[in-house]
Order: sequence, then C-alpha cells, then structure tokens
Amino acid sequence: MASIAAQLLHTGRISLDIGATDKNEAILEVAGIIKGDADVLDFGCFCRELLARDEMRSTAAGFGVAFPHARTDAVREIVVAAGRSAAGVRFGEELVHFIFVIGTPREKANEYLVAVGTLARLLRKEKTRAALAAAATPEEFISVLSG
Repeated sequence: MASIAAQLLHTGRISLDIGATDKNEAILEVAGIIKGDADVLDFGCFCRELLARDEMRSTAAGFGVAFPHARTDAVREIVVAAGRSAAGVRFGEELVHFIFVIGTPREKANEYLVAVGTLARLLRKEKTRAALAAAATPEEFISVLSG
C-alpha cells in the first residue's frame, strides 16, 4: 500500500529544505520542483489551480502535513512533489512541516484518491513523520514512504 505513494515520488521531486515561510510561497516553491516535468503541460495554470484550491479550503490535513492539490487539465499524469520545512509554514492555524503538492488529470480521480489516502495514513504516524524529518537524502525520504 505504501509503495503507491512512494512510486509517485522521485528523488528529483523532493526538497528537504524549503525556504519559504508564507503558505502560498511554500506551495509555489514545492510546485516549482516539477516545473520542467514532462507530465506538467501548463505550469502557470497548475499553480493558479493549486492556490485557488487552497484558498477555497485549507489543504492542511493535521499532523503538520498539507496536501495542496489540483484536479486539472494542466497535467498529463499524476505528479507529486514534496517539500520539508524544519521551521514550519503556517497554513491558517496549523504549522506545516511537510508539503505534498499533487496534480492529477481530471480523469484519474480514483488513482488520486488512493495516492492521497495512502500518504495521509502513513503521515498520521508519529514514527513516519519523525523518520521523514530525520531523512538526510531524498532517497531516505522515499524509503520511509515505501515502508
């Protein structure tokens, strides 16, 4: 089950030290990791949809984790980028340390729900979050999510 989430992340899609301190800047910084990805068809549109979705309702999910996401025609396949902030970024009332930006084609809603559900279940566990916080490399980060 955990491997579904790990399969969507590649080492080049992880930033272990995001610098942004503002929510929107942090979302855009993490999204920027996948700017040149072949599966991102329209990066500007994707970013606008991410920010609009978060403005509608915060994408903070508890436990210091946020899942800014967009179901959009701006991506060809599901794309995931992850960012870690030691200091944390305020998403409303919540201080977030892990940001997983997700883009999914409109027709892949089921796959998207499986991926987000898997990540959410993993990240509810203190042991998982502690291991992600301690990961020294993107490879270690992915290994934690692989179970």
